[in-house]
Amino acid sequence: MITLGITGSFSDLAGTFMPDVPEYLFHDSAAALVVDGTVVAAVEEERLNRLKHSNLFPASAAKACLELAGVRAEDVDDVAFFFGEDYADLEVGLEYLKVPDAPVLSARELLTTRLTEALGREFQQGEIHFTKHHRAHAFGSFADSGFDSALAVVIDGNGEAEAVSVFECTDGGLKLLHSYPDRHSLGHLYLALLPFLGFRRFDEYKVMGLAPYGDPSVYRDCFRPHYELSDGGGYTMDSGAVVKHLLHAGFKPRRRGEPIRQQDSDLAAALQATLEEVEHHLLSHWARQTGATRLCLSGGVTHNSTANGRVLQWGLFDEVFVHPASHDAGASAGAAQHRQAEVTGGRRGKGLVNAFLGPDLGDRDVVRAELAGWSAFVDVEEIAPGEEARYAASAVAAGQVVGWAHGRSEFGPRALGHRSILADPRDAGSRDRVNAMIKKREGFRPFAPAVLAESAHEVFDLTATKARLDFMGCVVDVRPEWREKLPAVTHVDGSARVQTVHRDTNPVMWELIDGFRAATDVPVLLNTSFNNFAEPIVQSVGDVLRCLVTTTLDLAVVPGHAVRRKPGFRAVLHTADVVLHPATRLREVATADGSVERIVSFRTQGAKPVSVSEPVFGLLQAAATEPTSAAARGLPADEETLDTLLLLWEHRVVDFRVG
Repeated sequence: MITLGITGSFSDLAGTFMPDVPEYLFHDSAAALVVDGTVVAAVEEERLNRLKHSNLFPASAAKACLELAGVRAEDVDDVAFFFGEDYADLEVGLEYLKVPDAPVLSARELLTTRLTEALGREFQQGEIHFTKHHRAHAFGSFADSGFDSALAVVIDGNGEAEAVSVFECTDGGLKLLHSYPDRHSLGHLYLALLPFLGFRRFDEYKVMGLAPYGDPSVYRDCFRPHYELSDGGGYTMDSGAVVKHLLHAGFKPRRRGEPIRQQDSDLAAALQATLEEVEHHLLSHWARQTGATRLCLSGGVTHNSTANGRVLQWGLFDEVFVHPASHDAGASAGAAQHRQAEVTGGRRGKGLVNAFLGPDLGDRDVVRAELAGWSAFVDVEEIAPGEEARYAASAVAAGQVVGWAHGRSEFGPRALGHRSILADPRDAGSRDRVNAMIKKREGFRPFAPAVLAESAHEVFDLTATKARLDFMGCVVDVRPEWREKLPAVTHVDGSARVQTVHRDTNPVMWELIDGFRAATDVPVLLNTSFNNFAEPIVQSVGDVLRCLVTTTLDLAVVPGHAVRRKPGFRAVLHTADVVLHPATRLREVATADGSVERIVSFRTQGAKPVSVSEPVFGLLQAAATEPTSAAARGLPADEETLDTLLLLWEHRVVDFRVG
């Protein structure tokens, strides 16, 4: 049986469904292909359309999944969507109220239409099946865990009307034990407080990184009156009251771009402590109530790896599985797995071996052909077959920061060694350089260590609770004797979001770390996602090269090749054709003094705007119709022009083509 799982809205960049669908509606679009219960391919749409947290219909992702599995659209038996039909129709209906001229279609009709357009096969409405959101999350985590039975707990912003759901899982399927209403959502609590810290939607992980710098006691009294823990694992949470309490207490919200203040760290610490207290309360109850010894966690809140680490420390369960794609993208696979279980009476496929479920980078010949088109920007060195890991390990040991890409991409938000930036964990300067010069992100944010699985217990306190740590889902303590040895990956509180690398499931990454160990006696690398501040994790060779050229990475290693920026590549930007990303928005805004500011940005929430001169704005307006160059438009090849063009490329609102 072949089932295609879908998450995302029904819109596209052209506004075919309706314009300006909010980014929070069915966010983190993805597609997954499940064959006889096993996920064989899965990819988020953002990796392909290059828009972070994209909620556009995953047409490209669906095509990619079929290609990866060698499956024709005609072979697909049915399609599973990651929300219940009534809820999907409600959300669609609310959007139609904003656009009274658009023809009204149901979610089922929209899915049928979008799939037919994307895959070139006439889908029938009866082939579309809807899965309750928390069931998609829960069944996906249980199926991928490989457990015979478990307690599955879903914690997120909301499902249909639930913030938390607790399921008993057996081979016969899921049994809902309890659900907690979305008005008490822990995810919504996090979302409500992001503006106080100068962050936006999808920045929740930044709060987690900031919390260890703060004192939770400073603002805990702003939370305590507004939540209650009750018998039976119950709790209430009034996020709106917390917001008002903080404002009445005189907390002045930080503005984006302003320095982090101690009160910001203290608030983040109080928020994290509140989340952990509530989570401990409800998990403790359900562990006692059910006697379950295994726990599966999913839902967006369970990407809070600090809280997951606490779950291991609490020792409530013998074994814990945190899904690598716990956010809504992962529900694409879960919905498809759940649909097949409905047909087969609960039968599941194989547990998740690894998270490398996305499109392949290509072999050395494919990569060589792609590199040929970038000769104006990069220098290329051939690497002997099978020597890429050794080459990269030597470069990192020599102090270089390396972009590393090979094989199929990771499904989920963590780079696990197929699309990674790697650096020396022994040098605190590695952390600072990657934060400031490559990622251009806040300096308080930690980096994760990737460690040989055989050495993990030596370096980290992995607790008595068993857990799969190969997905970078839990924060654990670095052993005291290793903290000074690993300053680039040890957080301020002595913790780290560890990834164990196993030779059988991640062999090339294992070989790379082992090569670094042979040179340094340290079985650990700094591992962070291969991308800059403006883009999702790289997917293709072209994405790798854009990131290399527009950051200060020392080199990128791809199959068969080491690639470096040409020293004078900036000059090429003057004569190269400018191509606008389809989501690029050009605006002219009148200022208070009567002048005009010309702004370039993505049409997405949180996109950082770039202010440009009138000549550059004119170039972009022309390029929106047909690719053209700064030279063709008569712009000077001076430093100011080149700096602006490079800045626009860094923000990914434009691309450049030569020849």
